[in-house]
Amino acid sequence: MTDTFTLSQIGHTETTNGRFMVRVLPAYREALTGLAEFSHAIALWWAHEADIPDLRARRIIPSPYTATSADFGVFATRSEARPNPIGLSVFSLESVDLEEGMAVSHYFDMLPSTPILDLKPYFPASDLVIDAGVPAHFKHWPASVEASADFDWQREFRD
Repeated sequence: MTDTFTLSQIGHTETTNGRFMVRVLPAYREALTGLAEFSHAIALWWAHEADIPDLRARRIIPSPYTATSADFGVFATRSEARPNPIGLSVFSLESVDLEEGMAVSHYFDMLPSTPILDLKPYFPASDLVIDAGVPAHFKHWPASVEASADFDWQREFRD
C-alpha cells in the first residue's frame, strides 16, 4: 500500500554574516511562542536539492565513509539518497524573534534556502540517548553536537 501525503513548508533557512537562521512564514510565526525558553530545537526539513528520482530509487549506496568500504542501506546512513528526502537537524537556539519569525542558531547543518517542514523543542527526556550504540567504525566520532564542532569531518567522508 502506498499513500500520498501533503506537506506544507513552514519556512526556510538563511545564512547571513555567519548567522544561521530559520525564517518562519507569517502564518506560522505565533507557533514560535515559548520556543525561546529552550536551548535547542529540532528541524524537520526537505532535502530539496536531493529530490531527484534516481536518489529516491536507491536502496544501497557505496560507503561514503573513509572508515569502512562496506556498502550501506540508505536507512543506515544520513545520505541524501532517500525514498523521501526528509532531513532532521538538532540545533542550538541563540534567540527567537516572533515578530520577524526567526529562530537564530550558532550553527546548523542545513543549506541556505532549505524548506523547513516543522520545528520541535529538544527534550532531553525523550531525545537524549545516553547509551546509544554505533558500529565499530564510528566509535571514534564525537559523542555530542558540541564536540562535533572541533572534529575533522572532512577526513571522515570520501570525495
